[in-house]
Amino acid sequence: MTERLPLIFFFASHLFVSGVLSTSILTIENKCNNTIWPVLFSWRSQVSTSGFALRSGEARAINAPSSWYGLISARTLCSNSTGKFTCITGDCESGEIECPGAYSWSSVTYILFRIDDGGVNSYKISLEYGYNLPITVTPSQSSPACVSSGCMVDLNNTCPNDLKKFSGGTLNSCSSACRESESHENCCTRYFDSKQTCKPTQYVQNFERACPFAYSYAFNDNNSTFTCSNTTDYVITFCPSSIPNITRSSMAPLPGPKDNSQRKLKAILGGLAAVVVFIIVVVIAVVVRAKNARKKSGLNDENIEAVVMLRRYSFEKVKQMTNSFAQDIGKGGFGTVYKGKLPDASGRDIAIKILKESKGNGEEFINELVSMSRASHVNIVSLFGFCYEGSQRAIIYEFMPNGSLDKFLSEKMSTKKDWKILYNIAVGVARGLEYLHNSCVSKIVHFDIKPQNILMDEEFCPKISDFGLAKLCKKKESIISMLDARGTVGYIAPEMFSKSYGGVSHKSDVYSYGMVVLEMIGATNQEGFEASTTSNMSSMYFPDWIYEDLERKQTVKLLGDHVVEEEEKIVKKMTLVGLWCIQTNPSDRPPMRKVVEMLEGSLETLKIPPKPLLNLYVVTETDDSHGTSSLSTLSLLERKASSTFQYTLTDSKEEV
Repeated sequence: MTERLPLIFFFASHLFVSGVLSTSILTIENKCNNTIWPVLFSWRSQVSTSGFALRSGEARAINAPSSWYGLISARTLCSNSTGKFTCITGDCESGEIECPGAYSWSSVTYILFRIDDGGVNSYKISLEYGYNLPITVTPSQSSPACVSSGCMVDLNNTCPNDLKKFSGGTLNSCSSACRESESHENCCTRYFDSKQTCKPTQYVQNFERACPFAYSYAFNDNNSTFTCSNTTDYVITFCPSSIPNITRSSMAPLPGPKDNSQRKLKAILGGLAAVVVFIIVVVIAVVVRAKNARKKSGLNDENIEAVVMLRRYSFEKVKQMTNSFAQDIGKGGFGTVYKGKLPDASGRDIAIKILKESKGNGEEFINELVSMSRASHVNIVSLFGFCYEGSQRAIIYEFMPNGSLDKFLSEKMSTKKDWKILYNIAVGVARGLEYLHNSCVSKIVHFDIKPQNILMDEEFCPKISDFGLAKLCKKKESIISMLDARGTVGYIAPEMFSKSYGGVSHKSDVYSYGMVVLEMIGATNQEGFEASTTSNMSSMYFPDWIYEDLERKQTVKLLGDHVVEEEEKIVKKMTLVGLWCIQTNPSDRPPMRKVVEMLEGSLETLKIPPKPLLNLYVVTETDDSHGTSSLSTLSLLERKASSTFQYTLTDSKEEV
């Protein structure tokens, strides 16, 4: 029961709504001299469109539903000349005017909206990632905390020279120092997470002077968030003729007697709301406990839509989208994946995972929905919806034409490897994991990173999928309480089996990632073991021969007969990164942010890591598609007689 309490609280927080549900009308108008292409991206709830064109002088009204949380930006200098829709600034990388799926931050001006969030609306103009167009936001109702705001600058004078972006010799945008370098100092991450250690850059200083009420970095000393009533509509103007002149005093006047009485009333209502939420939580806990006593299902048909802000489809609609499940594109212990099409004007290709009937209480189903619906990144598979109808459960996500990494490695890389593609895949997966661990709305630890869960689009851009074993954590939570090992045999970190190796944390994903990278370069293949000159094969641990090759500078054996210098550097860099990631002690493994830096940095700066102090056992899976139910060990000599095997690390004294 205690393990389910976080899910219950999550249910309750979404069920309780403060005030009357309402929508706001967002009118987007273009007063620029040229066409712009607005982008609307949703993290919570959905609006009717994700992208469209606005010619000069045109406007368009959008209904933002209750509980909508999203952003608005605008793309410029767009064209479809190559058959794929692209833009010079603000490109959402969808290849089309609409911007569905994941979203990658660009060096442009953003507005972040929260509609009817706890009975109020709020908006914020953000320059955290850069600036491309002047903008104003004008609320239909005004109050001391709800005023018009905007940002208009002269890019030539405001943008530092090293951050200016040009196209055809014309300055079109300014990239923020954080966006340009992604360093800890400029992005206020890691050890630079306080105002004392993370100082405003020249970019921040310039834009704070020009737009004092826009958000430009983590420690802005101004109030950049404007709150309004939940019935307020807004006009968003790109390229306005002027911006409102507001001051701090006009935003926050000293409260008078009437204001004090209103604040007291709000405080009382807030206290009552807290009591109501507490009662709801208790009632739900009692109901769930009673239901679990009668039936082993933790899902509630009425509540699931409140928890997962995604479109819900009937099973009949799922059947129609897949043409009666005509095209099977993959199978696993979880169920079967079918190809289909979205039932809208786009007719976009999708993948629909039909889950097997759950033996437990459906936590994996909820995990995957909640985790993936909260994640929005170019290297994370995008979810479009789900089906939950009795025992029928399905997850609908974007179709990935190049399949999974394991098939790619076995089918397309069996003869000659394209090391540049493999390197880009390694970098993309690292960025996706870094986002999950540090930048997502909630910190997410995946716990099942393996080649089968890395999918690739038409351009071989990797996307992490299958969040059934994922765990949502608090941002500052480092050690995760686990009742059982989870993951797939061969990629599970040692601490998942024994606490003697350290605590379970996001570093467990780092270990799995390292094993994937070593598999990508062929280090875990049988040929690698046989290539070693060491005669004592029964006690050989596979990184040993890698270390020997590194010392002898013989990484070229992984490349085959045709060797070029660039490929050799890629292989050596991936090898070193993989070895750092599989260190026995979790604290010795680099965080994913550092892994990205290592992959993108100079090879000369990478040192050879120490050898992990473990013996090798080959572990075979006897049951459970996730490899967590029954494990057995074989010696290296015995594994030659086995046709299928995977590797994991375990101490010789420790039973798995």
